[in-house]
Amino acid sequence: MNYDIIEVIVIRRKAMSYKDIYSPEFLKKFGEYEQNIANIPLGTSQEIDVNAIARACDIDVKFDFVGHSGWSINNDEENQQREIIVNQFEPEYRQRFTIAHEIGHIILGHKGKSYRTDDMTKYKNTIDRMNEVAANNFAADLIMPRNLVISVIMESIANLGYSVDQSFDEYDISEITKLAAVTLNVSKQALSYRLENLQVFIDE
Repeated sequence: MNYDIIEVIVIRRKAMSYKDIYSPEFLKKFGEYEQNIANIPLGTSQEIDVNAIARACDIDVKFDFVGHSGWSINNDEENQQREIIVNQFEPEYRQRFTIAHEIGHIILGHKGKSYRTDDMTKYKNTIDRMNEVAANNFAADLIMPRNLVISVIMESIANLGYSVDQSFDEYDISEITKLAAVTLNVSKQALSYRLENLQVFIDE
């Protein structure tokens, strides 16, 4: 990691709203709700407020007992029901990803009812599977935006007594990821995938 990345992080730490942590391209996906999302205050917490994002998009979020992680309803223009149901018994970090995932289905225009499950064999056709992949990618971008992730990783490196100039082995990366996941309120597994996709740690 070089000085350019650290410089970006300093700028992002001063961010006051979501327009400072999301790319313009990602914000445009929200269509008419773009400015609503952009103007959400970042606040003192470094986790993305998925409930505030849902409210900004006129999406109701409810918690109930369901047999999977959750589902969403996105009906046509005549019946503008936009609703997310989340399994109330799952851990908070998983509930947050479910909300982000289901927001993705709605914002990406996937009509009808969409379920979230980790078992891709449950989706009967190619379109359903493609929609699930798209919603997962959207969720990752939503709750783990690149600039925020890098900022939290850098903070975790410092808090654990490491240096950005050193090399990291697998144990180091695991510890950094674990701490950063707590800060972002996401699962360590989800953050590990995200770090790999963002190529934050590169093999020498």
